[in-house]
Amino acid sequence: MKSQSKKLAKANTKYSKLRRQFLWDKPNCQARMPGCTLRSTDIHHKLGRGKYLNDTSTWLSCCRKCHDWIELHPEESIELNFTISRHDR
Repeated sequence: MKSQSKKLAKANTKYSKLRRQFLWDKPNCQARMPGCTLRSTDIHHKLGRGKYLNDTSTWLSCCRKCHDWIELHPEESIELNFTISRHDR
């Protein structure tokens, strides 16, 4: 397995800390779709992970069920502002 670059390792370490704090600050699911468990466990990256990995202004705190729904329904997620279209950037 290829090891991470130092730059990527540093970004992932920062992400881990930011993620923990973000979920602490926002413990309730922000999506609230049918079947929601209400407790946030995931971070949805509204603009994707790439260069926005550690940009908390693009994050959505959500439960696993809602996160799965968001990922499976990209068009509806854009309409609900859970995802920002790559065309709108």
